[in-house]
Amino acid sequence: MGDVIGAVIFALLAGARLRQVMAGEVALVVLVVQAGLAAFLMLARRPEKTTASVRQRLTAWGAVLLPFGLQIVDVPPMALWLSVLGVAFSVWGLASLGRSFGIAPADRGLVTYGAYRVVRHPMYLGEMMSYLALGLARVNVWNVLLLGLILVLFVVRIRWEEALIAGYEGYRERVRWRLVPWVW
Repeated sequence: MGDVIGAVIFALLAGARLRQVMAGEVALVVLVVQAGLAAFLMLARRPEKTTASVRQRLTAWGAVLLPFGLQIVDVPPMALWLSVLGVAFSVWGLASLGRSFGIAPADRGLVTYGAYRVVRHPMYLGEMMSYLALGLARVNVWNVLLLGLILVLFVVRIRWEEALIAGYEGYRERVRWRLVPWVW
């Protein structure tokens, strides 16, 4: 049932983004692709071998909703295109993850190819690039606090995922960087 609810949420988001694209916001087409692919993968994903606690699942879904709280108005073209680049990188991660995709931490099989050869969490990297570009285009206390909370939740979710997925130790040795190459 959770897969269907997740798919419906992402399908509705894809539809909303598609309306924005049709209204002339062409740069958002990458968001349509991201949400549409996520909706499909919610229904096509592999079963979980190991799953997170209810608290971890609720935290993960809550973290997905936080970026909608960013105050984004009159985004400069450079920030918009940096955001689009981040989302495109995230879509590459999503496509690489394929049927192992999920919002809540779970073991649906270790993925080590595609974007996962660059960093261990490419979707988070792309999303954070996007959120930073948009959120810092209008610097205010709210956006800075929300971006900080999103980053903290990414780190928490990364640790949860790495603890759940079987075979992660060997992957960690092959791909050194979790989120940002040469940093962490």
